[in-house]
Amino acid sequence: VLKVEASRDFPSGYEVVIYGGRMPMGIDALEWALRGEELGAGELVVNSIDADGTREGYEINLTRMIAEAVSIPVIASGGAGKPAHLLEVLTEGKADAALVASMVHYGDYTVSGLKTWLSEQGVKVRMRY
Repeated sequence: VLKVEASRDFPSGYEVVIYGGRMPMGIDALEWALRGEELGAGELVVNSIDADGTREGYEINLTRMIAEAVSIPVIASGGAGKPAHLLEVLTEGKADAALVASMVHYGDYTVSGLKTWLSEQGVKVRMRY
């Protein structure tokens, strides 16, 4: 698993960052994702440092750009605040999965409740808890 942590404003629109976004690497996020796949990563965790912790939604453009460019699973990370954000990143963002840390850590939602809701929206989910 390769984590692609990115911030806005680079040729593709996103630059790889490390140390929680404090250190830009000068590497295009899309190029890094493609290189990671080429080197054997089996899946990518794609996190927008700009959306992370905001609970205002995932960085859909970043997720979709990478998901459309690679042939390995993409896991969206950073920004989930409500169930509609999950639906958006899994459909419009073309993510294969999504992290929901803040949504469940603060007790606002449960994993089983989110899975049930997504299933009701027509998203294929594994219902085992």
